[in-house]
Amino acid sequence: MSRRTSPLPFGPEQMGKLTVVADDLALFAEVVDAGGFSAASARTGVSKSRLSRRISELEAILRATLILRNSRHFEVTENGRQVYQHGNAIRAEMHAAMVALHGNASEPHGVLRIASPMALTSSIVGHVAAEFARTYPQVRVFLSTTKGPIESSTEIFDLILLPSTQALPDSDMVAQRLATVPYCLVAAPAVVEAAGHPADPDALRGMDGIGWGSLDHSSQWHLIGPQGGQADIDVHIRFSSDNLEAIREAALSGLGIARLPRALCKADLEQGRLCLVAPHWRPPSIPIYALYASSRHISVAGKFFLAALTQAIDDRLIGSHGETG
Repeated sequence: MSRRTSPLPFGPEQMGKLTVVADDLALFAEVVDAGGFSAASARTGVSKSRLSRRISELEAILRATLILRNSRHFEVTENGRQVYQHGNAIRAEMHAAMVALHGNASEPHGVLRIASPMALTSSIVGHVAAEFARTYPQVRVFLSTTKGPIESSTEIFDLILLPSTQALPDSDMVAQRLATVPYCLVAAPAVVEAAGHPADPDALRGMDGIGWGSLDHSSQWHLIGPQGGQADIDVHIRFSSDNLEAIREAALSGLGIARLPRALCKADLEQGRLCLVAPHWRPPSIPIYALYASSRHISVAGKFFLAALTQAIDDRLIGSHGETG
């Protein structure tokens, strides 16, 4: 007895068109995330002219303008914002399918998009990312130091690196703690000598300090002491930066007290270029997290990168003084 089969809702020609549209929708999401065709071309490896042509064809199929663009202006229309949601979902599904197919592959490959704050990027992530790309030529690495909120980065990046002393905000992302970095108070020998070798928080109040990116003239620092003691001190900020190496250089030049990862200034302490200030007191240790979307498994490239980064953090920012997580 022969079985009757229901006709497919789409023939080969229609299925081909749907495949092209799905691919174009994913490319459209890339263009929107990048904020332009040139940046999207650098991320995806697709030429700028081809991207422009594919989006124009998508607009023709949908009979809607998705992007207003000229040589100086790039703006996503209301229709474009709606279409972006669909393109982003397709892109996520394509990524999940690739992970499902190649998740057990021994060699990392594909695109890895990483977001990291400037201080962490300049001190360690930039070096690790460049070395990772050299070691694994089948991986295209995109590293951004954008300072936008986590929520705005959820669908743009595969990994978001976040040092945080506060509780992480609620989100649908997986948070993996990579390490907890111990910090110390340091200053140039001349600064310590002029302050009379301060040994407790009271002796530090009002001293010149080096801030973490703040433009305030004064700043309150929280310190932890013996037997769980705690103190808040006000220091006068003479210099601030979001770059740990710049903060270290400012401390070496005698601009004031600095809060630095102990491992970062280990050699300076051993060779006498810097001295511990109030050595029994320290700033709180800072956990470093890796965030990634819970809606899909982390890729092989992402796993390898986090392993390399965790080792580098342990070697450079923790050493023998801290704990890993």
